[in-house]
Amino acid sequence: MISPSVYPSLPFDPAKDFSPIVMVSYSPHVLAVHPSVQAKDVRELIAMAKAHPGKLNFAISGIGGAPHLAGIEFAQRTGVDWAYIPYKGGSDAVTGVVGGQAHVLFNGMLATWPSVTGGKLKALAISSGTRVAAAPDTPTVAEQGLPGFETGSFQGIVGPAGIPADTVGKLNGELRKVLNTADMKERFAKQGTEVRAGPAQQLGEYLRTEKARWAKVVKDSGAKFE
Repeated sequence: MISPSVYPSLPFDPAKDFSPIVMVSYSPHVLAVHPSVQAKDVRELIAMAKAHPGKLNFAISGIGGAPHLAGIEFAQRTGVDWAYIPYKGGSDAVTGVVGGQAHVLFNGMLATWPSVTGGKLKALAISSGTRVAAAPDTPTVAEQGLPGFETGSFQGIVGPAGIPADTVGKLNGELRKVLNTADMKERFAKQGTEVRAGPAQQLGEYLRTEKARWAKVVKDSGAKFE
C-alpha cells in the first residue's frame, strides 16, 4: 500500500480496484546493524545517529519500498539523519551491511535473520506490534520508545473488482480453514511470519488504512521517488 504514495502516476488504486478476499500473513522487519556499530538497542542507535548526523549509511532494498519507508518513518519520529543506499533487493541490502558498505537496515526476517543468527549482523529490534516467535528475545521497536511503530510486508489474496459477495465469502472461508491450522501457523512462525487470515473486510480495511498511513509519511517527509 506504499506504491500509490511513492508513484502518483500508478494506473490503479490497490484499495479500490480489487476485491479483497483474505489476508494471508504479515512479516515484520528486522532493525539490524553491522557488528561494528556500538549501539546495543534502539535508544543507543538514535543517540549515535544524532551525535554523528549523516554518518550512518542506511541500506534499502530499493527506492520507495517498504524498508525504505520504514527508515524514513523511523527518522521522522526520532530526528535522526542518515544516508540511504539503494541495493537490488533485500538480500543485496543485507550483503551490503554484512560487508560494511552500509551500517543499518530494516529488512524482512526471512532474508535477514540467518545473518543475525550467524553473527554477521546484530539485531536491535523487530518492527512488529508484539515480539515474534522466531525471535522471542529481541524487543520490538515500539518497546524501545516508539509506541505504535509497526512496519513490514503483508501477503494477501485479492481478485478483480466486483466479485459477488457470496463468492468472496466462500473463497475466504475455504482459505481461512487452510491458513488457520496449527501446522500452517507453525510453518509461518518459524520464518518470522504471522498468519493473519480473517474476514475479507479485514483485508479491505487494512488496505485503506495503510494507504492513508504511508501517504502521510511520504507527504510529511517531503521525499521524492520519481
